[in-house]
Amino acid sequence: MSETPPPADRVGTAAGLVNIVKGLSLTNVLIIALLIAIAIPTYILWRFLHDASLLNKFTSFYEEIASDKTPCTLRIASIRGADPTYAISTGFAFQGSDRWTVNVIMNHKPDDGEIVSYCETLNLIVDYMRRPDAKSPTYPNSDEPLIWRYPPPEESP
Repeated sequence: MSETPPPADRVGTAAGLVNIVKGLSLTNVLIIALLIAIAIPTYILWRFLHDASLLNKFTSFYEEIASDKTPCTLRIASIRGADPTYAISTGFAFQGSDRWTVNVIMNHKPDDGEIVSYCETLNLIVDYMRRPDAKSPTYPNSDEPLIWRYPPPEESP
């Protein structure tokens, strides 16, 4: 049985590549290896910095935005690989460098109307904490009490 020789164009290409490799000096080989050693990490870094989803998986984010319309602060936080979390908060006690806050946390970015509404409710909560004998604040756009006393007040017959 006779084997058929490979097509002439493959033999020519392979022979040409072998001749190119034979013609390389040690300096040329070192330069090619150096270029590859620099190109691969550079490409990986470029992909990392220009791919938002990949960058989000390795980084976290935190920002505080003070409002000129309300006394509350909008905080945006994102831990590595997670969607951002938004919190509207207001302070109610300060001791030294410690800050005690009340906040509402949500998974969507609040608009200006929500910030104003939630901030008003948070301030009512702070007032209620300072005067617990007052009527409990309600959820925004609702009549449902936001704070329940434990044990619940007994109803008179």
